[in-house]
Amino acid sequence: MIVLSCGFVVYLLSLRIGISGSTTVLIPRNSPIIEAVDSINARCKLPTPWFVAILARGAGRISDMKIKSGWYVFTAEDTQFDILKALFTGKRRKTVWVTIPEGLTFREIAGIVEKNVGTDSADFVQWCDSYSVRNNKESVEGYLMPDTYEFYWKEDASVIGIRLLDNWTAKMGTLSASSSDVILASIVQAEAATTTEMPRIAGVYRNRMKAGMKLEADPTVQYGIGQKRRLSYNDLANTNPWNTYRVDGLPPTPINNPGYAALKAAMNPEEHNYLFFVSRGDSTREHRFARTASEHARNVMLYRKQKRLGKLE
Repeated sequence: MIVLSCGFVVYLLSLRIGISGSTTVLIPRNSPIIEAVDSINARCKLPTPWFVAILARGAGRISDMKIKSGWYVFTAEDTQFDILKALFTGKRRKTVWVTIPEGLTFREIAGIVEKNVGTDSADFVQWCDSYSVRNNKESVEGYLMPDTYEFYWKEDASVIGIRLLDNWTAKMGTLSASSSDVILASIVQAEAATTTEMPRIAGVYRNRMKAGMKLEADPTVQYGIGQKRRLSYNDLANTNPWNTYRVDGLPPTPINNPGYAALKAAMNPEEHNYLFFVSRGDSTREHRFARTASEHARNVMLYRKQKRLGKLE
């Protein structure tokens, strides 16, 4: 009798679901087992949904395991056993790969997350606005690690954010960076065209701070006005705290999420006497550096000349 019962259980579990091709099913976070099975049955036409629900409840009680939330992908080859196993392992959840480049703000990252992961950008921005790091004192801006990640499709914004923060700690924590290091790194990230230039640019800003000069960094102004565009005189006169043409020293927060090279450069700036730099205006996107205002003025003229030549070509 026991053998027959076990055989019947195995038979029911081996029955394939009633779909052709593939289908996706959302299991919301903290869903009760019965509701999860009902959601799957509505999309997959389980041969015996009552049986799957009974086994799932029993497995949950015995193992104290909870079902995994997320978007699942099931195919016509799946059996009721595959459904049951997937609920507790999460292995059939849809995943996507997404790359977060260096130098993006959390609002720009939110757009990438929505486009590639399907998570609402507004939810991610809201989480970033409400969450803080370092003993609840600092914004997450600057601490979301640029990298390539594998996420579950439509993952919760908080899970994505924590993942980026944890990766920052894992990769940047060994540098023991201070808050000011991260802020400077974000400026260096925004200004540098290549990683080789980063230590020199960091040295310029360190020199300017030592000399009591304002940083006059365009990217900080752009962050303060919320737009990456060519700046006007009105922008430079804006009194927001990120306008380093008006305020002394570093802005109050990072202006983007820098990579490892930028943070390392901010902590180990090149030692030199440069106080100014300006783009060469050519395809290299690199800069000319100057020790004096007059030398810088000549470099600015070279930049403008190069830009004019570029328009004529």
